Amino acid sequence: MSQHHDEPKVGEVDPRYPHIPMIGAVMNSDTDAVRTLAAQGIGLNERAPEDQSTPMINAAQTDQWPVVEILLDHGADIWAHDEFGITAAQRTITSRILRGSPEDDARLRVIEKLKARGYPFPPPGRDEVLALDKAGKWPPPGVHP
Repeated sequence: MSQHHDEPKVGEVDPRYPHIPMIGAVMNSDTDAVRTLAAQGIGLNERAPEDQSTPMINAAQTDQWPVVEILLDHGADIWAHDEFGITAAQRTITSRILRGSPEDDARLRVIEKLKARGYPFPPPGRDEVLALDKAGKWPPPGVHP
C-alpha cells in the first residue's frame, strides 16, 4: 500500500495517529481537522509520546499561529511544557514567521491572549520552566491553570 493511500482526507483524523488525533491534525497542518476536534474538546492537551509536547507546542514550533490561536481559544493548557521545558509562549518570541503576515498577526494575538491569562512576558526559558516545575512553582502561584 502506498503512502498516498494512507494520507487522511482534509478534516479527518489521521489513521497513523488514532490515539492522538489532535497532534496528528497539527502534524499534517490540517487546520480544518484542528478546528473540528477543538470544537468537540478532543485532544486539546494530549501528549506526543516521543517528547511529551502538546498540540499547541507542536503548532507553535511549526509557526502555525492560527492553529495555536484555535487551540488557545478552545482551552488548551497555556502552561504545558514538553520534556525539555519548551512552551508555546517561548515560541512566540523565537518564531521565524514573516513579520506583518496574517500568520504573524495571529502570533501577536496569541501573545496578547497569553498575557491576558497571566502568562509572564517575556516567557521564562526552558531551564527556568523545568526548575520551577520541579519546585512545584509551575504554573506560577496565583494564576489559574
